[in-house]
Amino acid sequence: MSETASQPAEANPGPPRVDQPLIPPFLPRMIHRLALPIVLIWLAIVFVTNTVSPQLEVVAKTHSVSMSPTDAPSVQSMTRVGSTFREFDSDNSAMILLEGDKPLGAEAHRYYDEIVRRIEQDTKHVQHVQDFWSDPLTAAGSQSHDQKAAYVQVYLAGNMGGPMANESAEALRKIVDSVPAPPGIKAHVTGAGPLFADQSHAGEKGVMVVTLITILVIMLMLLYVYRSLVTMLIMLAMVFIELAAARGVVATLGNYGLMGLSTFANNMLVLMAIAAGTDYAIFVVGRYQEARGVGETREQAFYTMFHSTAHVVLGSGLTIAGAMYCLSFCRLPYFESLGVPCAVGMLVAVLAALTLGPALLTVASFFKLMDPKRKLQTRGWRRIGTAIVRWPAPVFAVTIVVALIGLLALPGYKTDYDNRHYLPADTPANIGYAAADRHFDQARLNPELLMIETDHDLRNPADFLVLDKVAKAVFHIPGIGRVQTITRPLGTPLDHSTLGFQMGAQAAARLQTQHYQDEQAHNLLNQADELRKTMATLHQQMQVTQDLSNTTHETTKLTKETVKITEALRDDIATFDDFFRPIRSYFYWEKHCYDIPICWALRSIFNALDGIDQVAQNILSLSQNLDRLDAIQPQLVALIPPQIESQQRNLDTIMSNYAITEGLNAQARAQADNATAQGDAFDRAKNDDTFYLPPEAFQSPDFERGLKQFISPDGHAVRLIISHEGDPATPEGIKNIEPIKQAVHEAIKGTPWEGAKIYLGGTAATYKDMHDGSNIDLLIAGISAATLIFIIMLVITRSVVAAFVIVGTVLLSLGASFGLSVLLWQYILGMKLHWMVLAMAIILLLAVGSDYNLLLISRLKEEVHAGLKTGTIRAMAGSGSVVTSAGLVFAATMATFAFSPLKVMAQVGTTIALGLLFDTLIVRSFMTPSVATLLGRWFWWPVQVRTRPASQMLRPFGPRPAVRALLRQDEDRSDPPNAVPAARPHY
Repeated sequence: MSETASQPAEANPGPPRVDQPLIPPFLPRMIHRLALPIVLIWLAIVFVTNTVSPQLEVVAKTHSVSMSPTDAPSVQSMTRVGSTFREFDSDNSAMILLEGDKPLGAEAHRYYDEIVRRIEQDTKHVQHVQDFWSDPLTAAGSQSHDQKAAYVQVYLAGNMGGPMANESAEALRKIVDSVPAPPGIKAHVTGAGPLFADQSHAGEKGVMVVTLITILVIMLMLLYVYRSLVTMLIMLAMVFIELAAARGVVATLGNYGLMGLSTFANNMLVLMAIAAGTDYAIFVVGRYQEARGVGETREQAFYTMFHSTAHVVLGSGLTIAGAMYCLSFCRLPYFESLGVPCAVGMLVAVLAALTLGPALLTVASFFKLMDPKRKLQTRGWRRIGTAIVRWPAPVFAVTIVVALIGLLALPGYKTDYDNRHYLPADTPANIGYAAADRHFDQARLNPELLMIETDHDLRNPADFLVLDKVAKAVFHIPGIGRVQTITRPLGTPLDHSTLGFQMGAQAAARLQTQHYQDEQAHNLLNQADELRKTMATLHQQMQVTQDLSNTTHETTKLTKETVKITEALRDDIATFDDFFRPIRSYFYWEKHCYDIPICWALRSIFNALDGIDQVAQNILSLSQNLDRLDAIQPQLVALIPPQIESQQRNLDTIMSNYAITEGLNAQARAQADNATAQGDAFDRAKNDDTFYLPPEAFQSPDFERGLKQFISPDGHAVRLIISHEGDPATPEGIKNIEPIKQAVHEAIKGTPWEGAKIYLGGTAATYKDMHDGSNIDLLIAGISAATLIFIIMLVITRSVVAAFVIVGTVLLSLGASFGLSVLLWQYILGMKLHWMVLAMAIILLLAVGSDYNLLLISRLKEEVHAGLKTGTIRAMAGSGSVVTSAGLVFAATMATFAFSPLKVMAQVGTTIALGLLFDTLIVRSFMTPSVATLLGRWFWWPVQVRTRPASQMLRPFGPRPAVRALLRQDEDRSDPPNAVPAARPHY
């Protein structure tokens, strides 16, 4: 914002001043003359870069870099585990969770099996499916205690954050959605990979929302500051063209593979370009209007503006770009991916601010659009400057007290490593995590994976003793809740796997055959029961046979009487046949007998009489047979009682054998119970002090299936699944990583495994590497950025002390602003700061925090000829409103990150906004001028300055204007030729 003096005499330019050169420098002169072509060139750059390449959001999606720190031990460990077990080669994992309203049954299993079948068919996006629920041996490990949820782990193609990883997560969701779910059952796709894909998607949507809100805020603030719609629109044009050029150049370079992009880089680049571009527009327009306000012509005001702001814009831009580029030295991709895109984008924005801004100002001023609409007062800032130079020590003390508000909050700083807390709750991955939390604890779903790789086959009892020793050592670490491996697949020792049980091996063998002996005794009882049934049947058979014998005897008697009757009947019929034979012959002679009914009837009677002989013969034969049967039946009845007696003797023998066998079995059970009491006690206590697995156990089919899950195909490596007692994505969970490694190292010391390679990956291990890496990256980038800022400040101010003061106040501002952020987020809003916020906020605040001090000190350097105190007052009056407006706009721009769906960006943005507010309102307004006043001329060391105005010390040598002009020429000898000194108000 422009500032003018209140002296009426300064309103008219008057005659040419002695300190105003006639020939402006080459660069501003060329920009002034070629203003319109420069504007057109930048518009062409915007058009070309945004035409030849897709938009930045599209390029960021298709050319995103992986967020996995490939050199981190945890990531390398997971990759090694995948390659050793021949399962996967990426760090991209997902979890498919089945949740039912009721306990999952057969229908849920069929649904699950179909999902797994379709997933395994997609070999492009899926590398391995860890299916535990389909195997009864391991099903309990992947199902909740309430039986209402189960999950399957899926390893996807592509490292997290890369295009292939996001594509794989999307493909997995499509596969799951393509399978119709049974009623009451839902399938959720969640896990680290889908969560990161959702983060990228939320970031892409959020950047547009945040950009629109930022533009609206800037429009309102510029309209309030300048009270001119035209001025606001022209400044927005500067900002938008710079933003479009920066976006276009970065998108083009990214599209052609010259740099990688990320969600964070995309968000940060856009807002940094908008905020910095607005700041530079305020610097340019504010200084121009200030010069116009003191009576300079439009061209003179242009050159004054360029001389006063070009080095500030250049220094600020190089500081921001350089500090951002220092992030490329980091090892974590979260920070490293910000470096080059943001640095290149800021360089484009700075170049545009140095050329496009003045050129657009020239074009607008030609139409008299940029002249100040009102005369602004600087009395308030003069009074502040006067108070500071009068009481610098108390003012400095007050600023320190204000800084302590934030600094005192730093010791209570706590961080969080769980990314799900910083994404909207309605993202698909978070919905899946919420469903998992209803049935599982977070430690179970986010375990550590430990692999130990040796030089020999581990599938033998001796190596399993070492393995269980390692498992016990890890399990006994405070904070570890469960350790699963082949010796304890469900987290507890295998049954019958202790020496206490093995010591009763003989009794255990008897115990194993006792069941068969009991069955044998039971079979004897069954046999006795069957004999009883047989004897009862024999008694019934004897009674029936006796009845049959009696009946046969009576029948024989009747048959004999029937034979007598039949023989008498035969004789009588024979007599009748002899008497009627002639008549009978007639019936046979008659040819038509068949046609005569009475003839045929009588003929049939005679034929029937002929059969009486056969009947009599058969009855006689029957009588003879019945005689023989009547003789045999009593013999048959006599055979049955001996059989009954024999079966009774068998029954007695069987019952005797049963009594003996049952007695032996009872004694064997008693002996076995006493012999295996110690082993049973070890089993019930789940004691693992004396683990031992016999060789025959390795031949069990079930055990062989378990070996495939925990032992590598070549048998040289074993993996252990370690679950924490609490949330692994916390500082407490991270603290368990080193004890785990140390415990494993100590456990294998002096064993055949000594010298084995140890690999540890997982949630807490990954976040520990990120924590350690972020500390190192913060140190590297912080020192690099601070050194670069110091060098830039030293070159611009040419004062070692002033450069130190700028860097020192920025560092103090960092601590205070981060403390204020801790106070806001952790203590007021109740949300811990994400682990990335500290490093990102510090680097970004280092980049942008020196701008306003630089502008103040540059202006103070221009006014120092009037004396240190007077120059301080003038510098405060001349730059106060401009710097405050720029700082508030920059802070408001960063604060709009609060509307981002990514809470990480919201925390980073608000932290930077608090830092900018503190830097603008406290550091630049009070701390830096008070330090400059306290140090006096030493503030400018090694540059020599006069502590009092030239007019007071050299009055005898000539008039005030002439002497001051000569002194300014001496001071400007080190400046470039034809440099245009800034127009400055007189006091």
